[in-house]
Amino acid sequence: MTHTMDPRSDAGGTVRCPQCGADYVAATVPFCDCVTPTPTPACPGCGRCLCKLTAAAQQAFWAQAPAILHRRKVELRKAAPAEASLSVGLRRPLVLVAEDDAVTLRVAQRAIDRLGYGVITANRGDEALALAQSRLPEAVLTDALMPKLDGRKLCLALKQDARTQHIKVAVMTALFTKGQSKSEALREFKADAFLKKPVDLEELQQVLSDLVGPPRAP
Repeated sequence: MTHTMDPRSDAGGTVRCPQCGADYVAATVPFCDCVTPTPTPACPGCGRCLCKLTAAAQQAFWAQAPAILHRRKVELRKAAPAEASLSVGLRRPLVLVAEDDAVTLRVAQRAIDRLGYGVITANRGDEALALAQSRLPEAVLTDALMPKLDGRKLCLALKQDARTQHIKVAVMTALFTKGQSKSEALREFKADAFLKKPVDLEELQQVLSDLVGPPRAP
């Protein structure tokens, strides 16, 4: 993987996309809108970000990236949107997001709102269970690993309760993403879908559409 930088100006540094080989300007390249606490540059040439690369490939990229790209990444994390107003969450279909990382939670909330769905949030599994029982969302999007009650057990609890067993549940995880392991996990925890983190916006849109249909017109 090769990265080139403009030695004359940090602001004018260029980076080579490790996936298509196109060069782009570090100061102006857009960042992805994946559901992740750390967005990555999205190449204007091929449209792909770095989120799906291996950890080693990402580390190699950032080790040689211009300083301005590092600063922009930090600024984007700090600028993660604040929690949306409660009125947004009253739209249907309603999606409950359960995630213990505050930045990932807000990014997911923004992404689901942009897709046109209602959204409410919880940062712990036990809080998510209580919210699901009281608000009865059409879908729950949960991280697999959380304190108190993790996302897999949250899914199982929802599916075993007659009041909430109809709710569709998608578990976000880096686990159970291949073949038999994924199939076994789907059966064991009764999840309707597993999403490999980080989740890109198109994948999230497709899963929500498959589970609960498109958002309804206001």
